[in-house]
Amino acid sequence: MIRFTHDGQTEQQKTNKGKKRPMLLLVPALAVAIGFGTIIGAGGPTPFVKAAETVSVERGLITVAGKGEIKVAPDVAYINAGVETKAATAKEAQAKNAAQFAAIEKLLFTTYKLDKKDVKTTGFYVQPQYQYNEKDGTSKIIGYTATHSIEITSRNLDGIGALLDNLSTAGANRVDGVRFDVENQEQYELQAMEKAMAQAKRKADVLAKAGGRAVKQVVNITQGDVASVPIFQTAKIMAESAADSAGGSSVQTGEVTVSTSVTVSYEMQ
Repeated sequence: MIRFTHDGQTEQQKTNKGKKRPMLLLVPALAVAIGFGTIIGAGGPTPFVKAAETVSVERGLITVAGKGEIKVAPDVAYINAGVETKAATAKEAQAKNAAQFAAIEKLLFTTYKLDKKDVKTTGFYVQPQYQYNEKDGTSKIIGYTATHSIEITSRNLDGIGALLDNLSTAGANRVDGVRFDVENQEQYELQAMEKAMAQAKRKADVLAKAGGRAVKQVVNITQGDVASVPIFQTAKIMAESAADSAGGSSVQTGEVTVSTSVTVSYEMQ
C-alpha cells in the first residue's frame, strides 16, 4: 500500500531523499580531501628529491674495482727431490738411505757449492711395507721403506736440467718436480698495484663522464690479496720432454704471474 504525504511525495521517496542529502554533503568534503591529498602527494616528493640531489652533489661517490697483473721471468727454482730405499729391517732401510743421501749432499755442497740454507729437509720417515693375505684377511710386514725428501733452491736457471740429471745419477730416485718463482716479489707487487689503480681510475672516469660528472678525488682504497702464480714442472712433464729431446732433462721456465686487485671510491664533482 502506497501512502502519499501532504507534499505529494510517497513516504519511500521522502525517506530516500533524506538519505541522499548526507551523500551530497560528503561529496565536496571528499573532493577537498582528495585535492588535499593530491597536493601532499605532488608537493611531498618534490622537496625529498631535491634534498637527495643536494646530498648527491655534495657527497656523490663512485666505487669501482681495478685489477693489475704483471708477468715476469722467474729468477729462482725450487726442486723437490729425495731418496727412497727399501730393506728387510727398518735399520737397514735407514742405513741405505743415509749412504745414498750422502752422495747427494756431496753433489750439492761440493760440486755445486750450494749454501746450507738452500737445501732443506721437507720430510723423513721410515714405514713398514705390508703384504695382505686375501685368504685369511691378515697382513704381515715384509720390509721397510725409508724416505728422505728435500727442497733445493737454485738461482742458476740455465743449469736446472743438468742439476736434475746429476741428482738422479747421484742417487736421487725421487724427483717430484720443479717450481719456478720470483724470489723478491715486492717490486712486482707494487707494479701490479699501480696497474690496478690505473684501471680503477679509467673505469671511474668513464662512468662519471657518462653520468655527466667528473672524478674529483680518491676517498677510500681497499686492496685485495696479492697472488703469485709460479710455474710448475712435474716429473712426468720433464720425463716426456727429455724423451722428446732424446737427451737430458728439458725444463721450460715460463713466466710467473703476479696480480692484485683494488676497490676504490672516488668523490665526484
